[in-house]
Amino acid sequence: MGLINEAYDGIWENLAYVDAPKDGCAIVHSDSDEGIQRLNQEAAKAMSRGQRVGLDIPPERAIRWITSNAAKALGIAGRVGTLEPGKMADVVVWNRDPFSVYALPDLVYIDGALAFDRNHPPATPRSDFLLGQPGAAR
Repeated sequence: MGLINEAYDGIWENLAYVDAPKDGCAIVHSDSDEGIQRLNQEAAKAMSRGQRVGLDIPPERAIRWITSNAAKALGIAGRVGTLEPGKMADVVVWNRDPFSVYALPDLVYIDGALAFDRNHPPATPRSDFLLGQPGAAR
């Protein structure tokens, strides 16, 4: 699958420009099954492109592009998007800077349950289809 035609005229720094104003709400997303797995790397590329044109983008701001900004744009920031008491969250603990192409997930929590532990991989993959459902085996 290739790029859509509009992508050929894309401005690589656009995400950083959208985020630059005080109330900017840039979002990294993907319609691709492959791309959705690497939003952290897409954010890293956008951060780098913005820095190349002189925009100051610290990692703690860029991480919002794949967390709280998406929740804000969808109108659900009161329930998800940041790690706060009372909010729902899926969490990944990385082995290094999550914006690095060398970063690997060490721990993954989905709906509060440990779904992946790099140091103790499951013998067989587990589906998260019933995760968080009453009576579902954990």
